[in-house]
Amino acid sequence: MSSTFEEVDLDEEPCIIPPCGHILTLESMDGHMSMSDFYVFNSEGSIIDVKNSAEPFSASEMKSCPTCRGPLRNLNRYSRIVRRALIDESTKKFIVWANMGFIPLVTRMQEIEAEFRETVRDDHRLSDKVPIQFPSSEQVQLNGTRNKQISKIGTLMRNENRYKTIIGLRWEISRFLQQVNEKEQPFGRIYDLVQDARRHRGIDTDLHSKIDILQVRNRLLTTVLLIRCDYTILLTFLDDQKHETGASSSIRVDLSTNRKECEELVTESNLRNQPGNEVEGHLYWARFLALERGLGEPGSELTQLLDEGRDHLKLAHKLCDKYPGQTAGMRNEVEDVEKMLRDSTFYMPVSNDEKAAVFAAMAQDFRGTGHWYYCENGHPFTVGECGMPMETSQCPQCGSPVGGRNHQAVGGVTPATDLEQQFGGVRI
Repeated sequence: MSSTFEEVDLDEEPCIIPPCGHILTLESMDGHMSMSDFYVFNSEGSIIDVKNSAEPFSASEMKSCPTCRGPLRNLNRYSRIVRRALIDESTKKFIVWANMGFIPLVTRMQEIEAEFRETVRDDHRLSDKVPIQFPSSEQVQLNGTRNKQISKIGTLMRNENRYKTIIGLRWEISRFLQQVNEKEQPFGRIYDLVQDARRHRGIDTDLHSKIDILQVRNRLLTTVLLIRCDYTILLTFLDDQKHETGASSSIRVDLSTNRKECEELVTESNLRNQPGNEVEGHLYWARFLALERGLGEPGSELTQLLDEGRDHLKLAHKLCDKYPGQTAGMRNEVEDVEKMLRDSTFYMPVSNDEKAAVFAAMAQDFRGTGHWYYCENGHPFTVGECGMPMETSQCPQCGSPVGGRNHQAVGGVTPATDLEQQFGGVRI
């Protein structure tokens, strides 16, 4: 029952006044903020400990003044709850923004690959194609980092428009990769600031904090896209020179760094429950080996890497068997790469319609037609129609159970109502 300020005994019922000026008792405001979900209280009503409820996406909505919906950001008593919700909201904005930035890059990459495949067919039909002349005293060395390799090709092929186009896209992908890095995400920046402040004060910097809120999917997807772009550039360049008399003999290739980065991709994708990206890492490890072997000397040390390449493809096969939904269409790619290693040749991957459909589905996810949930591994997904799960399916990223029966979500699935409220109308 509501009371006037005059009727309240402040010794028994302390009041709190938010910036908007409305007066509320501490008990009613604590109830409104669901303080018992976040803190442990003693018999006297004092906070004695923090619960584990303040985990990523635990706040169902942004709390505000119950009278006028004014902000409560400046009330220290509720700062943990309010800022948890602010971080969640900022992170979800990042998810939407990252997805909207990634899809156009994939689309352009697919278009360029299609053009390159057509150009390769045309070039092989032309007998009067003008060869690229390298300086006679210079042996082209493609080694070191991928940036160094692509820069070298860009310099050699600076007069070729198709190389300008794909290398331009390559630098765009590289910039986007930096933007989706965990350190650029809202929680990542806050985490670094807190760690820095604790170090300056001589406090133990191990926060034992659950940082699952950091979104790695778009960074991993963009990493794969950058590797894919670099592979296409290298393949096109080497294929061009392979058909020039004597040109390939003046080129020396060492892609060991590329393969090392593929191994890092495999390791992290496994750790992050991203089987699709893990398969990509295995595939590109073998593809880079095939590129290098195509120009290597018979009996070289590259032959010793063949068994390792076959092992990568065996692991890729097993992942395709275990996660068919998350590796749609990739089994054919594995078989194509096996043929490349077997025949000591290399060629551009054919268009993967099933993989393209996955990216198209990613775009559809943000058209506001469904309700947002998170799987047990923290990956977001949507449910259409009435917004409640009616059938059990798999998370498109990790394969864990999602959805449910009779409007009830399966265990481990949590709603993300604030995401749909904030971004339901976003279109790309």
